[in-house]
Amino acid sequence: MTSEPTAAVFPDPAKFARGLYTEGEVGAVVFSGKAGDVVGPGFAVGARLGYDLLRFFAVEGRLLGSTHETHGDSLVAGQLLQTYQATVEGKLTLRFTQASIFAQGGAGAARMSSNLLYALGYARYRTGLTAGGGAGADYHSLSRHFSVGVRAELYWLRDVSGSRDVIATTYLRYTF
Repeated sequence: MTSEPTAAVFPDPAKFARGLYTEGEVGAVVFSGKAGDVVGPGFAVGARLGYDLLRFFAVEGRLLGSTHETHGDSLVAGQLLQTYQATVEGKLTLRFTQASIFAQGGAGAARMSSNLLYALGYARYRTGLTAGGGAGADYHSLSRHFSVGVRAELYWLRDVSGSRDVIATTYLRYTF
């Protein structure tokens, strides 16, 4: 006498797709430090292209853009400012069946769309170095290719005097 096979509630993580992946992300960027006094929080949109070198380590490239409005009592209050960041990052991941947590960090370049911060004395150049990192959590769907997650990051902006940007995003990941 044989019984019916039992259905697996959780998929086998070994069968999740690994290798080349892309991510699309949306969220917010908030400046802290001196620039935070004159630049408001902004909406961010970004994309990543990465590759899982090992089950727990990946390298990725990221492009992120955000739009902000200046505030305060200066003549440039109410003006729009965009920031663009391009970084190369490393990512360490710890998996638990469908869920995982990760830490990542890297460096790259940041560019301001205008010289507003320079005019106010907060920035030396419109383009400069950025470095930082963050952490997040990921949930893998029952499909072997898709996962969703959230992340929070802190990046230091070298050419914006004493300032950092805090980035919080949610993303959709597709692994080929």
